[in-house]
Amino acid sequence: MSTRDPDPRGWVVLATDTGVGKTVVSCALARLLIDHGLLPRVRKPVETGCELHDGERQPADGIALREAAGNREALEAVCPIRYLTPVAAPEAAHREGETLQFKRDLAPILDRTQAGLAHDERLIIESAGGLLSPLADDALNVRLAEYTGLPVLLVTPDRLGTLSSTLTAVESLHQRDIPVAAIVLNRRPEDPVGPDCPDNASALREWLPRLVPAPPPVIAFHDPQRPDVLLSLLDH
Repeated sequence: MSTRDPDPRGWVVLATDTGVGKTVVSCALARLLIDHGLLPRVRKPVETGCELHDGERQPADGIALREAAGNREALEAVCPIRYLTPVAAPEAAHREGETLQFKRDLAPILDRTQAGLAHDERLIIESAGGLLSPLADDALNVRLAEYTGLPVLLVTPDRLGTLSSTLTAVESLHQRDIPVAAIVLNRRPEDPVGPDCPDNASALREWLPRLVPAPPPVIAFHDPQRPDVLLSLLDH
């Protein structure tokens, strides 16, 4: 799908929308890495919608990622930029009288994250919102993958209506020459299950080759307690 070689040391976890399960998938992948003798270095560079506890902004996703990775690093390293309002990151920053610039605020975080990576470490960098939602005043979330050179793990909900947004996302990533390691169809607890539900995995496998060369694999992720379905990612 991409003409450039991806960095094999990790993934940027993007999604077709917010609230579709990026953190659930990222945590499952972190636990899987540990089970196979690898060390996950997890990052959520920006998180909005944080709650205040004892005067500290608590990032729920960042906390979950840190715990899944074995609490190896300080929460400040895992999720350094935190805002209170649950909106896109640059708007959340503006509401607090701040600006958020990619080169100034985010690039240094990514540089530090990729520096000094041991041979048995793997990066999991999770975006804040959908891949084409604003990450900073001057960048969309997809910039995380463009800047780091890491392949994308694209999380999308396994529900009616996901085909259009997923295929659109894949086309967008292909146009940017960004490699996609896999598409993860995440079934959330609130998503309906039954014979009348669409077979999104089969539909995506049928349509992806018509849109992009070398289409990414599609992984049906239906149980966070069964991260072994992500095992193929460790081979890349």
